[in-house]
Amino acid sequence: MLARYARAARATLQRQLASSSTADMRRPELWYPKARLSRRKIVYHGGPTNSGKTYHALEALKRADPAKGGGVYAGPLRLLALEVYERMNRAGVYCSLATGQERRDVPFATHNSCTIEMVALRPR
Repeated sequence: MLARYARAARATLQRQLASSSTADMRRPELWYPKARLSRRKIVYHGGPTNSGKTYHALEALKRADPAKGGGVYAGPLRLLALEVYERMNRAGVYCSLATGQERRDVPFATHNSCTIEMVALRPR
């Protein structure tokens, strides 16, 4: 009887140790090893007000290579995403729109304009 209790206690302890390692929040860089292996180009534009950050960011977005997946504008507001969507399509860059209120899918779109919560985490 005591041996059976010891085996059950050992199994319970092993399960608890295994589950505590999955809830370990100390090393986020180890959470998604496959995602960290993918090659990406992330462009950050920072600077003071009226320094041309948005202009330069959108010019870089227009130049994003469609063969490598195009580009994504992820803005904080629906109206900004809509403005970028319209500006990109006017410039001849096929761009789709996704916000919490509307979705406009452009056939053969190489770029996306969306609000931050609507960023597609998987390719369509």
